Amino acid sequence: GLEVDTIAYNSALSACKKGGQWQTAIAVLVSMSRAIVEPNTITYNAAVSACGKGKKWQGALAMLAAMGTGILELDTITYTAAISACELAAEWQRALVLLTTMGQASVK
Repeated sequence: GLEVDTIAYNSALSACKKGGQWQTAIAVLVSMSRAIVEPNTITYNAAVSACGKGKKWQGALAMLAAMGTGILELDTITYTAAISACELAAEWQRALVLLTTMGQASVK
């Protein structure tokens, strides 16, 4: 049968991001872990962005935290997507905290 890889999952997550389908993005991540397919930074960036477009800043920050506990590197795109999620939900204090954290971590 056809093997679904990280790139295929990332494509699905990108579609979720574009449509603001944060719930589907989370379901795709769960499906990915069940299929034992390794997510990468692009995977999480798309999921964080989908949460942001859906104004679900809590979900975006949860994804950020999940990345921080693993071996994946949080990059400028990750932080920008999370900051945007906070902005869209009028959570400006949290956005400022993320910006400060980003600066302290010397994110590239």
